[in-house]
Amino acid sequence: MSSVTAQPPPSPKTWHGPPPPPELIDKSSSLELLSQGAEARVWLVTIPQTPESNDNDNENSNSSRKRTIHVGSGINVPQLLSFSQHPSPLPSQTSQSTPLKVICKERFPKKYRHPQLDTSLTKSRTKGEARSLIRCQRADVPCTNVLAIAHWSNGSEISKENLASGKNEKSVTEMSTISSCLFLEYVDGCTVRQYFEKRSEESPKNNETKDGDNGAEPDKKRPRSEEATANTESNESKQQDRVTTVIDTQTLCVAHTIGSLVAKMHAAGIIHGDLTTSNVMIRNPPWLCGDGDTSNNNAETSWKPQLVLIDFGLATSTASSNKTKNNNTAGNKKAKPQKQQHNAEEKAVDLYVLERAFLSTHPESEPLVEEVWKG
Repeated sequence: MSSVTAQPPPSPKTWHGPPPPPELIDKSSSLELLSQGAEARVWLVTIPQTPESNDNDNENSNSSRKRTIHVGSGINVPQLLSFSQHPSPLPSQTSQSTPLKVICKERFPKKYRHPQLDTSLTKSRTKGEARSLIRCQRADVPCTNVLAIAHWSNGSEISKENLASGKNEKSVTEMSTISSCLFLEYVDGCTVRQYFEKRSEESPKNNETKDGDNGAEPDKKRPRSEEATANTESNESKQQDRVTTVIDTQTLCVAHTIGSLVAKMHAAGIIHGDLTTSNVMIRNPPWLCGDGDTSNNNAETSWKPQLVLIDFGLATSTASSNKTKNNNTAGNKKAKPQKQQHNAEEKAVDLYVLERAFLSTHPESEPLVEEVWKG
């Protein structure tokens, strides 16, 4: 009898760089690393809800005042001190059985930068991302909700020494170990890139090419006179076997919705800076809504994608420059066309990055790009 050995589960992602803050590694919460770059780490934080915490929130909601952090332009974001904070700026679950899931984008300290400069850059970039997200929300641009901001120190031992010695000021080494954490809404869906790739895998045309490759015989040695024709035939077969992007009512609707979101975001004076299909999520994928059967025309027309823009780490705003335009005097009217041209160039670069992301990631997606321009 043949014994079937169970495959081990995939190993979780390992983080690199300095350890997360002690407040983030809480006993009552669990961490899962989703992605990590050179600038930040993205964590999925799961916090179990208890009846005691909800009762305390209701009792202390009116008595105590939540702390906030000013991120600029008259925008304040709640400050999170710890997961056991009462009242907590994080939302509470209605049912006790389901834990709370939030996204934590941690900008960890960099050892190659001066401690004070690193702390200033880390805090300012976190505030800038939160400010761009809130401006998009005020302009009715679908994006992830900003829940809270936390500036936590990794140097717990140094702070204990300072407390023991009676020092209240932070040292230079302690200042260099501050991580700025931006807590965002958890979107239980998929990215547009994952959606397009899954549709391509399920496409009958792409499955036929894969089945044809499995039954192909290995190439035999040919004379040199036949090498040229063999090379041309192999190139043609590779082009035929290339996985193409599915173009149908659903994918065109997703592309059109992306175009409308980008237009609304640019009208609000926000430049994303990193528009790719990986930074646009779908809240309601068809396989979660029961409309995954693409052969059914009713399913194609009934499904309406709910898209969300994410990752505003490189976002900039043109609202400040627009204010300066209105405040210019008659003698400075010549500077207006230059500023308008500068803003137009930034938006054009945003669209160019999105176009290259489509064409480089999704083969033969030119119709989708045209649908984005229509949106």
